[in-house]
Amino acid sequence: MNAIQLYKKLPGKNCGECNVNTCMAFAMSVLQGLSELSACPYLPEKEASTLQASVRRSDWRERLIRALRQEVKNISFKDIAEDIGAELRDNMLILKCLGREFSIMPEGDIHTQGHMTPWVQILLLHYIRIHGKAKLSDRWTSYSELKSGMVKASSFARDCEEPLRALLDNSTDAVASILRRLGASHRDSFPAPFAWHLYLLPRIPVMILYWPQDDEFDSKVKILFDSTADIFLDAEAIIFLLEGLVKNIEIQLRVMSRS
Repeated sequence: MNAIQLYKKLPGKNCGECNVNTCMAFAMSVLQGLSELSACPYLPEKEASTLQASVRRSDWRERLIRALRQEVKNISFKDIAEDIGAELRDNMLILKCLGREFSIMPEGDIHTQGHMTPWVQILLLHYIRIHGKAKLSDRWTSYSELKSGMVKASSFARDCEEPLRALLDNSTDAVASILRRLGASHRDSFPAPFAWHLYLLPRIPVMILYWPQDDEFDSKVKILFDSTADIFLDAEAIIFLLEGLVKNIEIQLRVMSRS
């Protein structure tokens, strides 16, 4: 099923309530593994479930997951578990990502409670494949200061910091509540009205700083990283991880708005 075929089966309201602007963009997002059909509020649950089963994901993601699984098979979980902040349990790696616990088998299969998107499979397998080794420095740095971060700094601001700023502008208290559920704690030692410390992965802590709009300045979000972050993930994967955080918050805000 391609995007056009899937689009024709959607309600066609272009309501944006799925957090994608149009039904066509939503269809493409579903095929790319970035959205689930259940996110459409006007598609009956049974129909969404049946349709989801017939959706064929983009081949490149499937190929990438298969390739990463092959690489992970050659890695000794016992040797890397402590370095990447994972627990070794019955030859499985137990990892937390965005507040959820995932079990990774020696052959690269991943299990968790609830739905799991391709992006998180790719991210976890990539994190294991790199299996960086370093002690967290507790020295906070901007994305542009990470290895290769300068090249992708504008993409990081556009795809991660700006969308998060917009969410905080619209629903500060709700987003703060979601961040706390994900394990974030407030820090008073930063020169921002709001500062949240959050582990996205065991060795990837972030500091989210938010300045609401005032009489003189527009609102602003700045995301800082431990200076060792680029030892555990490359610059592109870090963007991927933060996009996942933003998507997670969007989904939870949508659920809260319906309740």
